[in-house]
Amino acid sequence: MKKYLHIWQRKLLRQKSQQKKPKRSRMVRVEVENIVLNITTSTPIVILKDRKTGGILPIVIGLFEAQAILLVLEKEKFPRPLTHDLLKSVIDHMNAKLKQVEIYSLKENTYYANLVVETENGQEIKIDCRPSDGIALALRASAPILAAENLIESPEVIKYYNTKESLKASPFDRPINQKEAEEFRKYLEQLNAEDFWKKLKQETEEP
Repeated sequence: MKKYLHIWQRKLLRQKSQQKKPKRSRMVRVEVENIVLNITTSTPIVILKDRKTGGILPIVIGLFEAQAILLVLEKEKFPRPLTHDLLKSVIDHMNAKLKQVEIYSLKENTYYANLVVETENGQEIKIDCRPSDGIALALRASAPILAAENLIESPEVIKYYNTKESLKASPFDRPINQKEAEEFRKYLEQLNAEDFWKKLKQETEEP
């Protein structure tokens, strides 16, 4: 009996090893193109852009994360370090560096990302993070931001974005829905970073 059990176990392990793992989409470099604000809901949307193809990746983020990103884009500084400044300092003091940020997957209407940190001895460590936090940290560390190619949308998504799925997951770090896509289309060309910065300050300074 034990003999047959061992044979069955070996066969099962061999079958598992022969199973093809799902191919991971190719990663492409993206840059922060802009942040726009849905005036109706005061919801910030960060736009990542693939410079080679013109494709975009719009991600809904929180006000705090939008502020953290805009501080770098606008070259503003807080008198005391914020969370992302602190994390960068910790990485620096450990003689490590942020090699890159990878936005690699979309599951249940939530984007997933990793910080890829290179230690002093050259070892790479991947740390799970929200895309918005990864973007804010990457800008501070001058590290590249990569996104899975299958997540990049055509610029036409702004005009023709269509989805039948309701957004049941986290309200942040998710794709835009159809209504937000329409708002996005309206404000993308009208609202620049300076206007958004003023609006964001008004939102965060209100009691």
